Amino acid sequence: MASSANANNMNAVRETMDVLLEISRLLNTGLDMESLSICVRLCEQGINPEALSSVIKELRKASDSLKVRPCSGDRDRYLQNGVNRDTIGQGCPHF
Repeated sequence: MASSANANNMNAVRETMDVLLEISRLLNTGLDMESLSICVRLCEQGINPEALSSVIKELRKASDSLKVRPCSGDRDRYLQNGVNRDTIGQGCPHF
């Protein structure tokens, strides 16, 4: 009987997470199931959801600012120096 209750509980958790993921997608949060699960667990442990949202937004801004930007240098010079042709266009090969 305990295993039946445990299975029912797991199904309820799975359904809840599926609903939360669908809401997350409708709101274009960009969170995948793992990230959403972490956020839910943090909120269950008492983290303020608005503060968590602010932290996620700030981390995304910081991440976007760290992405490699295309190099304005000379493509042929990079190729002559042995830079892999596939990496050009993905960003400056100096980094």
